[in-house]
Amino acid sequence: MDELLLRRAQKGDSAAFGELMTPLEQRIWRICWHYTGDREAASDCGQETMLRVWRGLGNWRGDSAFETWVYRVAANCCTDWLRKKKRDRSESIEPLREAGFDPADPKAGTEETVVAAEEKRQLREMIARLPEDQREALVMTQLEGIPYETAAEQLGVSEGTVKSRVNRAKARLKEWMTGGGELSPKKNVQRDEGRGDRP
Repeated sequence: MDELLLRRAQKGDSAAFGELMTPLEQRIWRICWHYTGDREAASDCGQETMLRVWRGLGNWRGDSAFETWVYRVAANCCTDWLRKKKRDRSESIEPLREAGFDPADPKAGTEETVVAAEEKRQLREMIARLPEDQREALVMTQLEGIPYETAAEQLGVSEGTVKSRVNRAKARLKEWMTGGGELSPKKNVQRDEGRGDRP
């Protein structure tokens, strides 16, 4: 990363910000796609990521690698989108269900297609509910295909820690999936998060 570009961008230089972010745009979009599974949503979340990075750049103190910070901003944008989508869907359909009507999905195809789409949706929701450190490690190494060693450097932790976080994330996802595909109660996630990393 060009430190001079960063300093100029932090002072409000939009041209410098553009140069700084251009190499990251494709990765931001891929991250948003992995979370949302929707091209339009990925584009919207990518734009929101850029906006949040621009607004927060002046307060960034370099506690982590710049790319890692941008990744976290993107992940948070997607998590917010997933929560809003779930809430909006629930609010819009509830009055119909109370009236005894359960509308069919207009995009529904074969049963296998519907089941596969639902499983993907649930998996994305589960990934969004993982503790941030586990979610980062999982998406970077398993979805983005970043080598463990490189992910460790970007996250500022040991390679063993990254592997431990990925294994915990996989174990948690497997536990949720074998529980009938339902997410564990929020309190369980919070309790686990409080344990911290003990690689």
